[in-house]
Amino acid sequence: MNRKTPTLGQYKSDQTLEIVLGFDFGTKNLGVAVGNLLTETAQPISILKVTNNQPDWNAIQKLLDDWQPDAFIVGIPYTQDGTETEHIKIIRKFMNRLHGRYGLAVYEVDESYSSSQSEQYLKPSQKGKKATLDAISAAIIVERWLKDNIFS
Repeated sequence: MNRKTPTLGQYKSDQTLEIVLGFDFGTKNLGVAVGNLLTETAQPISILKVTNNQPDWNAIQKLLDDWQPDAFIVGIPYTQDGTETEHIKIIRKFMNRLHGRYGLAVYEVDESYSSSQSEQYLKPSQKGKKATLDAISAAIIVERWLKDNIFS
């Protein structure tokens, strides 16, 4: 597999990359998904609250304990003109904290349209449930990363 260079951290050549945790960082919620490079799949697993631009770090630690990921994938809402919005700066701080706390490589992925794309996966009874969309968006972000890393 041709691995892209992580945005933060390094990936050792002798290290196996099998499980990743993906994040869709919003102002109120943090959608979380797990990706498996062996099966080339991703699935939404959790929605965590975000307060004052801070996620629930204890909940993130529990997810790490449960899933034992090898790396993190974080969606970035790139702008067409390349400007760094305030939201992008907040997400980059989150990425730095993820790397600083856990020492795992952090990859970034263009999350453009992942929220609108996630709506097609909702059941009619789930329509209007924004939090559910965040976890599905995180899975879409992981799938984009998988596709970009496995098939490039």
